[in-house]
Amino acid sequence: MRLAQWQESFIDALRQGGSDEALLSLVEPAQGSRLDVYRNNSLQALTACLSLTFPISHELVGEACFSWLASDYIQTHPMIDSNLNCYGETFPLFLQEIIENWPEFEKLGYLAEVATLEWSLQLSYYAADSLDCQQIAQIAELSEEQHHDVVMRIRPDIFILKSSFPLYEIWLAHQHESSAIDYSSVEYFLSVSRDPFKPMVKPLSDQDFKLLDAIARGESLGEMAERELDMSPLQQWIVRGWVCGFTLKGQCIC
Repeated sequence: MRLAQWQESFIDALRQGGSDEALLSLVEPAQGSRLDVYRNNSLQALTACLSLTFPISHELVGEACFSWLASDYIQTHPMIDSNLNCYGETFPLFLQEIIENWPEFEKLGYLAEVATLEWSLQLSYYAADSLDCQQIAQIAELSEEQHHDVVMRIRPDIFILKSSFPLYEIWLAHQHESSAIDYSSVEYFLSVSRDPFKPMVKPLSDQDFKLLDAIARGESLGEMAERELDMSPLQQWIVRGWVCGFTLKGQCIC
């Protein structure tokens, strides 16, 4: 049997809900009992991975509850990428389903959005340093007609978020920094950015959020102008390096 077949049967045996039939047919009966050890090690490794990626969520629910949540998630969302840093992308959605279906989580309505923030921090940490796009100064070389199709680009490590909960204050409180949590607003706006190496969370004004969110969603300058979006803060974000270049509408970013 080829090595690839051995590996596939081993992975299938370890996967939650998988079958160990193929692997057990290849090994001595006494060796088959060792599968439980590998399964447990796999579970522990993925649980630790989720705990490192979602430390605030872990703190909010406690050790026992988080272990239960992680175990359930691992069983229903098997790892499909060999890179552990990529595991947990759908954990916020999983938590939202738990909140909606389990009365015990009624008072933790913000948990899924906290996890969304934590996943953004994970993505920011491992994001590329730059984009393959044209430099801001090259806008001067475009025709007046082309200006309508200019799509500004945000640095890959930057994420723009909106929440119905004060996520910035919650995040700050779990950095062991004193912060009064204000629940008076209907919506809260914040950003995640890596500066210079560690991802950080910062609050945004409504005006800045609307502009940066439109850019992040790929709206062109013409489209933003047509819906009369206030673009006056754009210059400051260019100076800060958050808006790092541009493409033309329809141009592929590889």
